[in-house]
Amino acid sequence: MREFLLELDITDGKRAGLERALRSAIREGRVPAGTLLPSTRTIASDYSMARATVVAAYEQLVIEGYLIAHQGAGTRVAEVHQTHPAPPEDDNPWPPAPLADFRPGEPDGGTFPRSTWGQAVRRVLAGTSEGQFGYADPRGVAELRSVLSEYLGRSRSVVATTGSISVFGGVTSSFGFLAEAFRSMGLTRVAVENPNLTFLNSVFSIHGIDLVPVPVDDQGLVVSSLEGLDVGAVLVTPAHQFPLGVTMSAERRTALVDWARRQRAWIVEDDYDGEFRYDRHPIGSLQGLDPARVIYTGTASKMLSPALRISWLVVPEELRAALSMVKHLRGGVSTIEQLALADFIHRGDLDRHLRACRAMYHERRSQLTAILEANAPWLTLSHAEAGLHLAGTITDSARSEAEIVAQAAEAEVGLIGFAPMWLGSPTAEGLVIGFSRPAAHQFPAACDRIAQFLQTIR
Repeated sequence: MREFLLELDITDGKRAGLERALRSAIREGRVPAGTLLPSTRTIASDYSMARATVVAAYEQLVIEGYLIAHQGAGTRVAEVHQTHPAPPEDDNPWPPAPLADFRPGEPDGGTFPRSTWGQAVRRVLAGTSEGQFGYADPRGVAELRSVLSEYLGRSRSVVATTGSISVFGGVTSSFGFLAEAFRSMGLTRVAVENPNLTFLNSVFSIHGIDLVPVPVDDQGLVVSSLEGLDVGAVLVTPAHQFPLGVTMSAERRTALVDWARRQRAWIVEDDYDGEFRYDRHPIGSLQGLDPARVIYTGTASKMLSPALRISWLVVPEELRAALSMVKHLRGGVSTIEQLALADFIHRGDLDRHLRACRAMYHERRSQLTAILEANAPWLTLSHAEAGLHLAGTITDSARSEAEIVAQAAEAEVGLIGFAPMWLGSPTAEGLVIGFSRPAAHQFPAACDRIAQFLQTIR
């Protein structure tokens, strides 16, 4: 029997109170037409009244047309006019995906290793002690943090220990808590690459952090532009800048770390897709140059799936207390999913998965590059053999980024322009073209569609 909650006012007696509560629930739409009511015995037991009282109340509401009773079929709610009809369904803020979805930000959902992941979950459920089903360490389960420290060290040159890693429910969560920690320390101004990943700006802004834009060129963040700025931290994407797609040069990396040391400032390294490098081994993290000044953040969203909602920060010792204070129990992530990810990494399944995905995405990148070069000569592409998107700068002043994006939407081609990524006035127009979203069986058709679209705007 489903739960059935009524708020009874028995000032005028139990029967009158029951009748009034049922009428209100039906008129207000809280109990929809066709709902099977609990038996008179159940109501009598739940609300401590005589069964005869409930029977009389049901019979009265049948007479009034609120209920319909059939012998052997129970009593159901009738169709009546609702004084407070149910509100309409909320409009979905996310429109349906275009037929050819070249928006950046997500891996191909079909690549998620369901079978292997399922095996990891089953091993966890079979081998986990009862103690693991309680509230976990707010930093994340030790098994995952230990495995991550080893994995990040060998694959990204990150200097990490179990104690330096904190696990979060996605990148947005990790940056939100980091912003809170900054505020608790009195840090209120953060430098950011311009252009950059817009939603991260919002995460810092809603926590009262002022953002100071710093330009990016073909070597990454222009470090010299940081001089004289009153900022306590800088947010960078050195492995594959978003959206321009450039990789920060070795000289800039060294200069940035030197600046942070002199200013006693923090570097926040967003390594959102650093595992995907196609022309050589992935470039090591910036954090490896100075673990005491760089906060490293990574995520399973690009490597596996955003559905996991698992990310991590590698935090310098000086910041751990402040971060722990604001995170505490609010930042919890499913213990079972954390243990499954730990098992998945420990057994080498993540390495195998990434090798397969690199080969596939490299081929996709090559196909899309050829299409863009053949059909969009007015677009200058970034040449970094990395990441899950291409960046194209519009070099023909007769072409309008806004018009191209709008026309693409009409043609069911998903594209994003540079415009939303700028803080202040844009200094260039362009397109951010992802190649990881479409399913493998859809990618050829998606390529055909974008090629046809580009031919219409020559």
